[in-house]
Amino acid sequence: MSFMEPATPRAIQFGATLTDGGGAYHSRGREIMACLGKLTTREVDVLVLLVAGKGSKTIACDLGISFKTVECHRARVMEKLGCAGLFELGRAWEAAVLSNRRKTATR
Repeated sequence: MSFMEPATPRAIQFGATLTDGGGAYHSRGREIMACLGKLTTREVDVLVLLVAGKGSKTIACDLGISFKTVECHRARVMEKLGCAGLFELGRAWEAAVLSNRRKTATR
């Protein structure tokens, strides 16, 4: 998937959830939390470092794996979470964190 492709319906749907008052945003967070269970341990490691703003080369050094391996994990994370780019991945992560906070606060 290149950066020049038009927005997918999923990306448009995700963009719509950011401005509806939080209900669908919370729903997206629950959806992402469910998808996080499908990630491998290494994919989660890569995801956390990506969301922290680290580049693929830095992640490769931090985890002691090759750059190509990081790129492979990154692509799988994007596919499993249904994100088209890093910005969308960050917003999805934010939705998951907020959803988790809301869930634990109501217990």
